[in-house]
Amino acid sequence: MMGTTALWKDAWRAIRGNGKRFAAMMVIVAVGVMMLGGLNSVARDIRAGLDAFFDETTMHDIAIVSTLGFDDDDIAALRKVDGVKDAAGEYAAGVVTTINGRQASATVTALNDRGIDEPYVTDGRLPNADHEIAVTAQYLDDSGKSIGDTLKFRPDDSTMTAATGSTGPSSDDTTDDSTGTDDSTGTDKDDLASTDKTAGMFADGAYTIVGTIIDPNYIVNPTGPLALISGSRTVYPMVVATGSLAKTGDGRGSTAELPYTSAVLTVAGAASMNTYDGDYLDAVADATTAVEAIRPTRERARTDTVRQTALDKAMRALDEQKATIAVLPDGLPAKTAAEQRLAKAEAAIKKKADALPEAKWIIRDRSSVTSYEDVKTQSEMITRLGTLFPVLFLVIALLVSLTAVTRMVEEDRQLIGTYKALGYTRHETMIKYLVYSGAACLFGGLLGDVLGLIGLPFVFTRRLISRIYVLPGYPLLVDWRIAVGGVLLFVVVITGVAAAATAGSLRLEPAELMRPKAPKAGRTIALQRVGFIWNHLSFLGKVTARNLFRYKSRALMVIIGVLGCTALMTAGFGMGSSALTLMPRQHRDIAPYDVLAVTSAADHDAAQRSLDDDSRVASTLPLQLGSVTLTATDDTDSRGDADGTAATADDAKIAAQLMVVPDGESLRDFIDLHTSDGSPISLPNEDPGDGSDDTGVVVTTNAAKKLALANGVTVNLTDAMANGANVTVTGIAQYYTGNLVIMTESAYERVFGTGFAENADLINVRDDDPDAKIAFADDLAGDDDYLSVMSSAKQERDFSKSFLMFFVMIGFIVIMAAILAIVVLYTLASTNISERERELATIKVLGFRKREVHGYVNKEMLLLAAFGIALGLPSGRALLGFLLGRLDLPGMTIVPNVAWYCYAAAAALALAFTVLVEAATNRSLDRIDMVGALKSPE
Repeated sequence: MMGTTALWKDAWRAIRGNGKRFAAMMVIVAVGVMMLGGLNSVARDIRAGLDAFFDETTMHDIAIVSTLGFDDDDIAALRKVDGVKDAAGEYAAGVVTTINGRQASATVTALNDRGIDEPYVTDGRLPNADHEIAVTAQYLDDSGKSIGDTLKFRPDDSTMTAATGSTGPSSDDTTDDSTGTDDSTGTDKDDLASTDKTAGMFADGAYTIVGTIIDPNYIVNPTGPLALISGSRTVYPMVVATGSLAKTGDGRGSTAELPYTSAVLTVAGAASMNTYDGDYLDAVADATTAVEAIRPTRERARTDTVRQTALDKAMRALDEQKATIAVLPDGLPAKTAAEQRLAKAEAAIKKKADALPEAKWIIRDRSSVTSYEDVKTQSEMITRLGTLFPVLFLVIALLVSLTAVTRMVEEDRQLIGTYKALGYTRHETMIKYLVYSGAACLFGGLLGDVLGLIGLPFVFTRRLISRIYVLPGYPLLVDWRIAVGGVLLFVVVITGVAAAATAGSLRLEPAELMRPKAPKAGRTIALQRVGFIWNHLSFLGKVTARNLFRYKSRALMVIIGVLGCTALMTAGFGMGSSALTLMPRQHRDIAPYDVLAVTSAADHDAAQRSLDDDSRVASTLPLQLGSVTLTATDDTDSRGDADGTAATADDAKIAAQLMVVPDGESLRDFIDLHTSDGSPISLPNEDPGDGSDDTGVVVTTNAAKKLALANGVTVNLTDAMANGANVTVTGIAQYYTGNLVIMTESAYERVFGTGFAENADLINVRDDDPDAKIAFADDLAGDDDYLSVMSSAKQERDFSKSFLMFFVMIGFIVIMAAILAIVVLYTLASTNISERERELATIKVLGFRKREVHGYVNKEMLLLAAFGIALGLPSGRALLGFLLGRLDLPGMTIVPNVAWYCYAAAAALALAFTVLVEAATNRSLDRIDMVGALKSPE
């Protein structure tokens, strides 16, 4: 027992006596555990933050949009569905407001009486009376307004006209003059031609701002990188009370005739689950299936209601005329003619009512909310990094611990022999080294847990993620399984290495251990056979070459350490270079147009004439711009889905911008469509005279990657009005920012069965100065004809300013690389010196001065570092490609781009770390005791 106690005491003394090696092992373990626990904690904190926010705002689990809206019967039916906790009808409409004299788009939503999707109030209160409104902080910042001020808005018709492409009556609106349906009966043909009532949904007049909110459907920071990459117009969410809904024609203030624009549902028990966990997804899927069961019945009922309401409204005028004609004397020729005319008109009205579109539901879960998918993607990316980096540092920890323990065993060779001679067993003798390595892992692991579970989440969520999302806060979650498991992983692996390092010496006999280990015999190295090099080396050069080949394992570890350090820094700097050049490359190589200006379809002709007369404009391309949802569908689905309905909710969905190009026009001066390898892509039927009848589309790379699309694959497109169609992908175009679907005018009209309506222009400006291009865009934005104006130059400038995320990651990677290099190099350098004390003492006795001794040792380290740097630079480029391939930012395709200065900076820093370590170890060289080192061991 006493003997074992002595071994334990010796083990703790070993920690004090080998403090530098112990510290090196502890630091490497701490960094590995920190990243394992920290990055995984960040990923969980982000998801938990969104989940808590959704719970607090009673965010919908299922949302349904209908082409004909919903009535109270629909909502009541949804509340009775199995698995549905509650349902509410929502009123929402796109509007246009004015900010600093310029038009801006907003979405106004009326608060529902069930509390679903209730905004989070950051200041003030929610509206509870007519003409009160709550807005986002971004609106207040951009407009310069504050709570108590007023704003006005008007209906935005751009969404409807862009989506439907209809600017005039369709074929269903034509009427035979002989029926007298339009004029003779006095009926309004709009009563039957249109069922949309959202344009004038909200009452006119000034609204008083009463609060600042965060809308749970819009949590992406509008000034952050995720918002800037899309290039889409800024939309300001606003909420009003239901009292602000426009009054109906009966003058009683009723909203009974006003259909709900959407229905939002909560699922029973879902609030207690994490919104990303499998049990939540299963509960929502079950409820969605139950909703699908009542869908056909409710679609039919809504269609009948709308058609009957439209018919009744149109028949009122006929009934009045019937009453007038009925009092005329029978047999009067005019009465007979009038009755025939009315009968014919009545038949025409009934026919037109029956031809009104049918109701169609589009059922979506939270995955259709962009921020929900963004958070999922971001957290998955961070989790992957939380697995990759700890593995790297675990390997480095193995090398460091192997070097440290092996050297300790060599230094304790005689002591181990003494222990064995005294009768200690192998396991008892091994205790010292297991305690040494185990203590380094435990202390380092505990430090890593503190830094990883507190430090990293603070930096990433409070300082970085908060710039991407506008969530009010993030919980600090600690997963003790990872916290403890990470430490145990390093303890088991490192102590296992320590046991393996001591096992060889413990197998030797005590007599052999008590004798000094014989030095390696001299050998001819490969370089000696290369005479034209070897013969020109100086004496010290030859000694250096021999030493490099003599200590192969240590040389290899130096190379690996510097290689890893250089590769990490190259990848980090390359990540920054790739991000900063993303927008310039997008605008130089892909989309060289200067301005994208959006109008309503009705205002486009006037805006186009103004552009044609503007001397600053070099060229324009008018087109139709809208939004679509892409859903992957296999060939079986595409063949069996002839009516073009949307794919099932289980399929992946991507939101994209739809660009419809007029027939005969070319995109080449505005957007260069080409594949990732540079091969040009032509739009199907781009030339209307070529006889082609292809209705295919070109899809950009990010959307194609997400949905696993390729040429010839069928994809479903659903527009803003829930019109769906299956189309064939004819090209995958390289595109760095955002998701884009491009098709021609004729293809669009054949696929969607509706008219083409220009509502946007791609514009090239004559002046090449970026400030002039931005000024031109600002002038357009001040014109009432324009709903949105996007300047490529301004987008590029703002993006580089806002992309803090990459710079934080660069700093993090450089710090990790510095720790890696310094720990590995210092451990190996100090071990090198301790192993060669007799050799170094000898050259000092022979008269080598201090600087010469330093150069004698440091030259070897510099040569090995240079070799590691040379290998690390291309390895860093490969690592960057690997990391960016797994970064997976929504709507963004970052192509690796490592500028020359990235390589130069990585090499210079790696070399600087090496010199820094050499400066630190030079003190150890100066302190070598020549007399003590040269004494005989006997």
